[in-house]
Amino acid sequence: MHNDSDFATSSSAAVLETSGVHPRPLEEAMKQVVAALSREQSRSRHVYGVVVYRKSRRQSRPNYLAATGTFFRAYLRGLQALSNIMHVVLTHPDEDHLRTLEIKDFGDVRVFLGRSSLKDIKEKMQPSPGIYIISSHLDSGLLEDLRLPLLPESLREAPLVIQVKSTNLSNDAEHATTIWSRWEDDAETAIRKDTLQWRRQFISQYECWTAAQVAEESTSLATNRAAIASRWVTEKKIFAIEFEAQRLFPRFQFQDGRPIPAVFQVIEAFPQHTTGWDLAYFFVSPNTNVGGRRPFELLKEDPVRVVSLAQAFAHPADVF
Repeated sequence: MHNDSDFATSSSAAVLETSGVHPRPLEEAMKQVVAALSREQSRSRHVYGVVVYRKSRRQSRPNYLAATGTFFRAYLRGLQALSNIMHVVLTHPDEDHLRTLEIKDFGDVRVFLGRSSLKDIKEKMQPSPGIYIISSHLDSGLLEDLRLPLLPESLREAPLVIQVKSTNLSNDAEHATTIWSRWEDDAETAIRKDTLQWRRQFISQYECWTAAQVAEESTSLATNRAAIASRWVTEKKIFAIEFEAQRLFPRFQFQDGRPIPAVFQVIEAFPQHTTGWDLAYFFVSPNTNVGGRRPFELLKEDPVRVVSLAQAFAHPADVF
């Protein structure tokens, strides 16, 4: 299932199952990982993950407690990494082809997402040292007993394998749990972002101006007071949202009655078909890349950073 015969002969593996840690030949162990993403093979839910290692580093008898500790530290590391690409994973939780995602700032973590043919998986998933976590096999009751954060419900059955390539893993479970809890909150928001409930919540939390108010705040003397707001939208200097048959303009995109220049760059970073509500969602969603702050909060103090966040959000492939 791989071309690197030197690696195959110099490496081995162990499988972490409900019954314990069991040494396995590399080929046999990786079949468990491949099956979790395959359209063709049945999957054993008793296997939580696979550890691949060089034989020179292998202990003669696997230590169950040590392997379990390493596995769950890898799990926490993987969740931290996933928090950086939650908008990508949640957008395509049930991919009909396999994608390999390399995560910026988490060079030791790789995510395999989607279900595919055995041939495709074997070509894209070349075995390498690390811990392969089969997320759909992790029992939520077990994780709760261990006080480990859970995957969002929408991902618990998704074809998803996380590989943590480094064994130099932080044991800061509290920090990882905090990040993941915030990510879970964001994930739920992402699921609701196109609903009336989310839009009502936005309107109640963030001040919006009418076209007349935009003209007034800008000190425009135009006879058609709606003209200046419409012109700015056409020029992509600001964006508008439609709510209850009314066109509104979120106030945070203005300073002293004028459009904040970075807003234009943010709008330019998004595809042509992007709606005003899509932009509103980006601006007010907590972003883990800036410590959970919302991009609109940085428009005045760090506009360059906001544009960078928009580019990563709108074009996630560039992040990997």
